[in-house]
Amino acid sequence: MRRVVFISSVLLGLLVVLPSASRAQAPVASAAAPAANLPPGEGQKRAQATRVANGRITLDGRLDESDWAAAPAADRFWQQQPREGAGPSEGHQSAVRFLYDDEYLYIGATFEEAEPGRLVVNELKRDFNARDGDLYVVVLDTFLDKLNAYAFQTNPACAIRDTQSYDDGRTINANWDGVWFCRSTVQGTTWYVEQAVPFKQLRFPRKDEQTWGLQIYRLVRHSNEQLMWNPTPRQFNQFKTSYAGILDGIRGVQPGRNIRIKPFVTGLAQSLGGRRNSDADGGLDMKVGLGTNLVLDGTWRTDFSQVEADTQQVNLTRFSLFFPEKREFFLENQGAFQIGPPASSASNLVPFFSRTIGLGDTGTPVPIVGGLRLTGKVGRNSVALLNMQTEEEVRGATTLPSANYSVFRYGREFLRNSSAGLFYLGKARGGVDNQLVGADLRFYPTRQWNIDAMVMHSERTGTGGGDAWRGGVQYDAGLTQYTVNYTSLGRTFKDELGFVPREGVDILNAGLLQRLRPKRLAGRIREIRPQVNLARYTRGATNPQTGGRIGVETQTLTPQATVEFSNASTADVTVVRDEELLIAPFRPQGIPAGRAIAPGRYTFTATTLTYTGSNSQRLAPTGAFRTGQYYDGTRTGFTAGARLRVSAKFATTLSVSQDQITLPNGVSFDTTLSSLRVDTSFSTRMFLNAFVQYNSVTKQVSSNVRYDLIHHPLSDVYLVYNDAHFVDITRPTAAQQPSRALILKVTHLLSF
Repeated sequence: MRRVVFISSVLLGLLVVLPSASRAQAPVASAAAPAANLPPGEGQKRAQATRVANGRITLDGRLDESDWAAAPAADRFWQQQPREGAGPSEGHQSAVRFLYDDEYLYIGATFEEAEPGRLVVNELKRDFNARDGDLYVVVLDTFLDKLNAYAFQTNPACAIRDTQSYDDGRTINANWDGVWFCRSTVQGTTWYVEQAVPFKQLRFPRKDEQTWGLQIYRLVRHSNEQLMWNPTPRQFNQFKTSYAGILDGIRGVQPGRNIRIKPFVTGLAQSLGGRRNSDADGGLDMKVGLGTNLVLDGTWRTDFSQVEADTQQVNLTRFSLFFPEKREFFLENQGAFQIGPPASSASNLVPFFSRTIGLGDTGTPVPIVGGLRLTGKVGRNSVALLNMQTEEEVRGATTLPSANYSVFRYGREFLRNSSAGLFYLGKARGGVDNQLVGADLRFYPTRQWNIDAMVMHSERTGTGGGDAWRGGVQYDAGLTQYTVNYTSLGRTFKDELGFVPREGVDILNAGLLQRLRPKRLAGRIREIRPQVNLARYTRGATNPQTGGRIGVETQTLTPQATVEFSNASTADVTVVRDEELLIAPFRPQGIPAGRAIAPGRYTFTATTLTYTGSNSQRLAPTGAFRTGQYYDGTRTGFTAGARLRVSAKFATTLSVSQDQITLPNGVSFDTTLSSLRVDTSFSTRMFLNAFVQYNSVTKQVSSNVRYDLIHHPLSDVYLVYNDAHFVDITRPTAAQQPSRALILKVTHLLSF
């Protein structure tokens, strides 16, 4: 506990001391220092926006108004890949212009394409898979803090994708949706894009003259050529706002009142456990801007019936699997609630994981009564506050009390784009409370160095207090990346609002990555990435089998080599040498009833070969072959599949994954996961998607079919059909009866 208090004091001191340092050292608009392989002397580029002189721009994708011809162009793009720092290849010149009036920022782009027949449009749906086709992205850092930004992305068909980025591009929220408009045309060897972004959709300082960070990115899909307006080293993405240029010239505009009200109604007809019923309901989501920089979101009788089903997984490990958040209310402004590094399947500690709210341990929805969320920033201070209330949770014959969830985080930026923060997490259910307080630090002394730290103390009714902390360092020099981090989870530390796969362990992670770009192979291979990673989990607890200290519970050494081909497909080979200590029998999913892997210490090695095709191709195959040891037995498996793009409006993806496990004493079992996905886009406003899965462990086939009509900006009509039924079961119980549901949901956005 003393260690936790000491680290907390240090981080709290940073919040007090560093504001003055930030004022003294933070000319955030200063020129970006050129990096290796970038154009010499290029520095930080500037673009100029021009007020519309002749009335409002007509959005038709033609750029034929005289205002466009008079507006200065942001041009002279530079290759990020394949030839870092070179100019665009012949026939791929780009220019982007900016106009504005009192209501809109207009963005007009002209892109040369010497072979227009090779333009790739993979999808028309909203939030399309960005890098599967030709792509154009405008990134706006409206506070010029080099941390946070909006991004507006589109393709030659003007499909819409928008995102928010945080922490200098380290966290991307692809589920933020704004109201903006896009039109495009292809004329001869040029494709044109015309966009209109309402100022009321953006948050920016309330002052007469705006100065924003600006980055522009273009992907030429058929050659996989990637172009940046302001040069950026190739190891970073386009959201790395510390490498952005400047957009100025916008004067006399104000952010809108930013008031949105979205009522919705739902209708349900379902058959569950042999019983049929129907229901109707309604609710409300709202958004209210408080001043310039704060936004209050509210939800009442929250409904997520339109959310796509999770992709099933077979768990052959001993610990919980990670499922990403897909629900809109929790995804918007997600970065404001991020504590520590971004959540992923490799995370050992995610202090706040929103899937703990409104979803049971098995993923079953728990009705949400409502909630409020406040996010935003004032100067270099950021705040995020969340409170949610759920209804009672029914688990079979057991009913759990309703629960209340609270999250608060305060952050303070310092130096160029570093930050430190304090946070509180709380869950109250039926007289049992779990509360957690802590502090976190994200320190970037240079663009290459990434230092993070986090310290927490928890209290839980009945179990008392516990501590946890984490520290990590990453150095990315471009061709070489070094990573090391250490996490310590106390035995009595409890975090019921987070994702913590293992409790009571100390975890060391270390990695080395090398990027090789052989010039002789440049025509076929873009990059070769050999790397090695070490993960070591230790416990100080007593081993009940031997009476001694557990020590190393898990240790994995993972050498890997990845080859990225010029068309963006990849192949890799991975070897995992795993040491595992079982202090209790372990039953992986699929093992026959009454069988288990006995306690003991095991060392085993397995190899995986993987190929992932590029979805820019009409037929993109994927495959993996797994072979090696599995505890005291063997494991052999494969994954095979492909995505077929018939046109920009229709694609289908098939995947089959199977594993065969053989253990001593005649124990063997196999697992199979198969899925079929069909994606249909009738236009950029109407979509039909179907997703069917089969899981041999649960012996269940599940289907999710969704129709979505965008009848008004950010207003939808959803028609969803869900089906789950069991196969290969001779005498199904009542709990194994088929379940079917047909859901209609209608939303309508009112903006003020």
